[in-house]
Amino acid sequence: MSLRIGRRRTGVSSRRGPAPSHEALTAPELPAVAPPNTGWLIPAPDGRLTAYAPAVAGGIVRWTESPTGRGGWTAPELLLPDNRLLPYLCVARGPAGYADVVALRRTADGPEAPLEVVHATQYQAGRPLTGWHPVGNPHVKNVRMAASIGAPVAVVDGADALHVFIRNASGGVSTRVRDPRGTWGNWASFPCKRVHEGLSAVVTRSGRVELFAPADGGVYVWRQETPGGPLDRAPDLVLCARPGTASGIETHEGRITHYWREEESGEVVAHRPSEDGAAAPAPAPLGGHSGDGPLALGRCLVDDHDCTVLAQRERTGTLAIAAHPTETESAGAWWTETHQSCEGAPAVAPDRDGRLVVAAVDGDGRLNVTRQRTDRQGLALEGWIRL
Repeated sequence: MSLRIGRRRTGVSSRRGPAPSHEALTAPELPAVAPPNTGWLIPAPDGRLTAYAPAVAGGIVRWTESPTGRGGWTAPELLLPDNRLLPYLCVARGPAGYADVVALRRTADGPEAPLEVVHATQYQAGRPLTGWHPVGNPHVKNVRMAASIGAPVAVVDGADALHVFIRNASGGVSTRVRDPRGTWGNWASFPCKRVHEGLSAVVTRSGRVELFAPADGGVYVWRQETPGGPLDRAPDLVLCARPGTASGIETHEGRITHYWREEESGEVVAHRPSEDGAAAPAPAPLGGHSGDGPLALGRCLVDDHDCTVLAQRERTGTLAIAAHPTETESAGAWWTETHQSCEGAPAVAPDRDGRLVVAAVDGDGRLNVTRQRTDRQGLALEGWIRL
């Protein structure tokens, strides 16, 4: 097939042009902290996209796509300000379309104060969030350990249960689940040790959760057999992932492909579990040595072919994009520099028309977005809009 992607030709192009004259683009600046994790660009049930980032002053900065969906965005909004919040958040969207925002907050002033996981819910695009509600900490009886937990990862399964995972202070993984009725269970721990920071959790279209936890000398994996059920331990992977670089995406019905950076070289690799008891394949190398942090992942049609798109922050502070035919990593992925400023991790998501949208927070704390063009061959992008 003649895709304009892969090792020989990239087909990824972008251009910087003047921002469209939408009123939302003239709003006052509200600087954000660049998210260190992907997954902060979320589609709502009505098709609008919403971007979330930590606020410099504590709280959430939110940008919402206009109801017309024609490139306009609302002015940035400061939500739920709290100067004890750490500059981190993750967003989980469930089958009902609600967005659950999960963050970390100090319970007192000072860098050694214990941490607690907190969460808030947005029920409709552009509408207010509930207040912060404490989820707690698995080390509530040990102040020193309670100050040393990792960043939370949250997903909502197909039964509308919210799962929160953290690397605990003992080097294991702790989880707490809110059931569909809104009741939180107790903190529970998975049997594991020496887990690194940077857990990755993915939900399949059928609503099953898969948790990927890099650790010393390998990776722990847990999978849900049915939405709403427990996560069962899957075979460990004897692979080494650089901390804080894992992410995943469903690439076939019920099948997750995990991406991370090889521990020594920093090269991006992709891996899927074996099927029918076959020997696990070796991770597929995809280049990207010049980047850092986790990969933002998305799928879209490129020249009528299903492709997986990867976006990363370069160590130079700019954004690079690559693509390959989905589950055909052997075609290669040639990385294309966009020259767009990118701090922290980028994010990607489909818009209401199925076009891929790429978002990055620049060095001034401003949101920048671009959208896939479908009137050109290959993976071409519109001009960047700075919000």
